Amino acid sequence: MKVVPGASGMQHMAEMSRAENAGLIHAFSEVANDVDVLLIDTAAGISDLVISFSRAAQEQIVVVCDEPASITDAYAIIKLLNREHGISRFRILANMVKSVQEGRDLYNKMCRVTDQYLDVMLSYMGSIPYDEQLKKAVKSQKPVVEAFPRSRVAQAFKNLAKKADNWPVPTGVSGDLQFFVERLIQFSSQYGE
Repeated sequence: MKVVPGASGMQHMAEMSRAENAGLIHAFSEVANDVDVLLIDTAAGISDLVISFSRAAQEQIVVVCDEPASITDAYAIIKLLNREHGISRFRILANMVKSVQEGRDLYNKMCRVTDQYLDVMLSYMGSIPYDEQLKKAVKSQKPVVEAFPRSRVAQAFKNLAKKADNWPVPTGVSGDLQFFVERLIQFSSQYGE
């Protein structure tokens, strides 16, 4: 599994030239044979790059905190991807929750809003607890699963990875990272990058 983090340098990525975009797509194609799962963190917001990555991906995981701005952003990306790009399935990951029940309640809140206004199917992926160990790991620039492997948050990430590992594997061309790259090229060119 490879992770492409989105928080660092996201502003520059949102403003990439056509040549830089082509270079990024080429870099993805270089790793195509070395990974089973490519997880791309697009960070928050709705930029052309976020839309391109989301449309090219096989699974959309929307990470949401129980804060008004986060819920609004989550709803906005789901609405845009659904209404303008026909994506109807989203996995919801509750972040920075105090309890498992708080995560489930946040998911239910998202369902109430989307059920009323959108034709989408949400599924609950799970939750990530609020944990000071995560802040410490970030400050030390290490993954929390390495820095604090026994922490609640590290265990939550491990459980999520196990769940994702059991998702059905797409068959045919749609299951290949090369197909992701081809779709990424197609969707990026639609935005004139």
